Amino acid sequence: MAVARKIRGRVVRFELMAYGNDDKARDAKEGLRGEVGTFGQVRVEHTKTYRRVGDGMDTVRLSGPAFPLTVFRGRRRNGQPSLSKAELTLDGDPAELRFNARALRKQSRALRVDYGGREYVYSSDGMGKPNSLVRDGVRVALRLGEFVPSLGVGRIGEVVGPGDAVDLAIAIVLEEVDTDLLTVTGTALSSPFALLHHLSDTAE
Repeated sequence: MAVARKIRGRVVRFELMAYGNDDKARDAKEGLRGEVGTFGQVRVEHTKTYRRVGDGMDTVRLSGPAFPLTVFRGRRRNGQPSLSKAELTLDGDPAELRFNARALRKQSRALRVDYGGREYVYSSDGMGKPNSLVRDGVRVALRLGEFVPSLGVGRIGEVVGPGDAVDLAIAIVLEEVDTDLLTVTGTALSSPFALLHHLSDTAE
């Protein structure tokens, strides 16, 4: 069970590093991990090898001693779970997700997350720019960090306001989710790649 803590001070910065292993076992993992202030270690990961199933869904899990077990599940797109048919749970309790992929304004396309009486807005400024999760008085932002060959790109995070483990868990787990649909440009650019990944996933 997650420990009830809050960020002390106005701004807390942290870094998550990409990790993985060369294990070719079906349950080999890859993702991000690091230490987040007083919350300690956190890890968000998914299996390296996609396991094709009938519904085409994929899963990312976040865990850490001070964090709720957070699971995001969505239809696989661009090698990750996406916002299509998405489900998010924290310690088994579901969050409500909604967004408008047809909207033209960034704020209108943003992902809205309702959980535990809180209303979050998650938005992206575009490819290569920070992603932000905001609720009343709290903002968690993550941007691209160090690139590690064969592993991937880390993240640099910043928490402004009295953030807690729930805020961080939602923001961090979404870093391993395909959220291109939240931007007009991302939707347009990712479409050809989504088709290629779909063909790869469904190939014999």
